[in-house]
Amino acid sequence: MPILHLTHLNADADSFASAYWGYRVFGGGLYVHNPDSTVVNLMKKLGVQNVMPSRIHSFYIYDTSNPKKIPLTVYNYRIFDHHVNNCAEFVEKATFAYIRQRTANVMNLYDLSKEFELDEDVLFAFAVALVTDTGFLKAARSEEIQYLGKFLNNHVLEDVFEIVLADKINSHQKFIDILSTMEIVGMESEIGIVQCDNDDEFLCVVDLLMLPLDLSIIIGKLPWGIWVYCRKKLVQKVYQGVLSKFQDREAGKLYGFYDVRLIVELLTDL
Repeated sequence: MPILHLTHLNADADSFASAYWGYRVFGGGLYVHNPDSTVVNLMKKLGVQNVMPSRIHSFYIYDTSNPKKIPLTVYNYRIFDHHVNNCAEFVEKATFAYIRQRTANVMNLYDLSKEFELDEDVLFAFAVALVTDTGFLKAARSEEIQYLGKFLNNHVLEDVFEIVLADKINSHQKFIDILSTMEIVGMESEIGIVQCDNDDEFLCVVDLLMLPLDLSIIIGKLPWGIWVYCRKKLVQKVYQGVLSKFQDREAGKLYGFYDVRLIVELLTDL
């Protein structure tokens, strides 16, 4: 019976690796929606393309249980997710749901695969997903490191970083200009403010400068809004004191909101 394995909207590495797992384990079709640059690189390396069955009997949904984040209208569906579930009615209608809160969905899928052996390509995709979902391992704890050791197999971390970082910067000079115009404000908790054209540029700034400059928070001014990126120890404090005030948000992303000075004021008042 034809199955279509679905990523969430704007597929990241965890969503892709999860759907790729289902595609390889159960067969059927694969639909990766608007993949980010890491997923594009990973799909090229693995030789993977979207495969749409002529007819679809059921949908397997990965890395989300929110119907608003699913790119197609679904029926007869199963869910594999690792997020806190806020869509109980949608989950209740699933024919099967495996939802366990973890750092990355691929950790759950690995646990579900203990009765059979996953091939090297699936495990490598899992490794890329885990590295990205832990912010280049900065937020990784012992459990994540143990799983990463199982995922890497014969690969080295450099293989993962090549997939994650390749083609992130389109113009060397432009990126240098971004760094040179970065603003730093705040008294106790230093806050960086930087304007970028896309998410990839912003994440490169975060990975390059947050720790060396001892910044607690970096605010990205992006075409779609504002991204508030903070160190792990500040996540709950920033979420409760600032981010929870906004409706159209996802993690630290505030969509359609551009008042950076207000965000700085709210952060400095914490």
